[in-house]
Amino acid sequence: MREVLKTFISRFVSPAEIDALRLLRAEHVMASRHREGLKKMRREVLNRPAKLNLGSGPYKKPGFVNVDLSPIADLTLDLRRGLPFDSDCCGTIFSEHCFEHFDYPEPISSLFRECFRVLEPNGELCFSVPDTEWPLSDYRMGAEAPYFKACREHPWHPATCATRLEHINYHFRQNGEHRYAYDFETAEKILRQTGFVDIRKRCFDQSLDSQHRQIGSLFVAARKPANG
Repeated sequence: MREVLKTFISRFVSPAEIDALRLLRAEHVMASRHREGLKKMRREVLNRPAKLNLGSGPYKKPGFVNVDLSPIADLTLDLRRGLPFDSDCCGTIFSEHCFEHFDYPEPISSLFRECFRVLEPNGELCFSVPDTEWPLSDYRMGAEAPYFKACREHPWHPATCATRLEHINYHFRQNGEHRYAYDFETAEKILRQTGFVDIRKRCFDQSLDSQHRQIGSLFVAARKPANG
C-alpha cells in the first residue's frame, strides 16, 4: 500500500507541492506546540522570568526558563509570535545560534523588539550566531585558510562540502535552516535600531556559552538603557 501511495504521489504531485505540504505540516506542529507552551506558562505562572534562554534546543541552562519548539524545553513557544511575558521583568536574555534561523529584517526585528520590551531597565541581551566575517575573509586565502581547516576539523558541515564555496553556502543556508548570516556591523545596526545601547562584541563565557560554540561564533552583548 505504501509503495502504491508513493507511486501515486510521484505521478500526480510535483516536488514543489510536496515541499509545500511538508512545510504546512511543520507549521501545524509548531502551532500546536506553541499553544501547549502558552497553556503551561499560564498554569505554572511563568509570565515574569528572571532569565530567558531563547532557542535552547538540547542545551538547557540551569536557572533560566529555556524556550524552544523542542518538547524538551521548559516552554515550547514559536518565537516568531513574540514573547508572551510581562514587560520589564527579565534581567538577562540569552540565546546561542538561534537568531540566524529567522528571516531578516522580519521577523527577527520584531523578536529583538520583544526582547527589548521584556528586559528590565539595564537588563542585558547576550547571544551568539555563526561568525560570517570569518569565512568571507578567509575565502580569498585558499583552501588552507584557518576557516576551511576548521571546517575539516569540526563536524559543522556534511562531508559533501569539499570546495570553499560549498562550505560558505552551507554556512549561509544549512539545508534551508539558516535564514540570515551576521557580522557584527549588521547585528549592531539592528540592535541600535531597536533601542539597545552598549552594543559590543563579547568574549566566550564558559559560565554561559556552550563549549562547542567557542570556535566559529560571533558573541554579542547589548543593554536596555536605564530609562528604556
